[in-house]
Amino acid sequence: MTANRDELLHLIEGLPDDQVEVVLADVRRLASERPRGDWPPTFFGAGVTKDGRTNIARNVDEYLAEGFGRRRS
Repeated sequence: MTANRDELLHLIEGLPDDQVEVVLADVRRLASERPRGDWPPTFFGAGVTKDGRTNIARNVDEYLAEGFGRRRS
């Protein structure tokens, strides 16, 4: 058990009964949260075209027309 987990358990054990429900609701919410969206974000890899070119700024219109930034299937 990590020191942080041990401290958390110690703090929880010391809570007054009237605060347990509030803390429990927060912990349940935190435990059930899932990352939002897909991973990695679509901008990962930005700066390199499908064929490996990296001079994006100079030819941005051409790369966008090729579908740069679209999800690959």
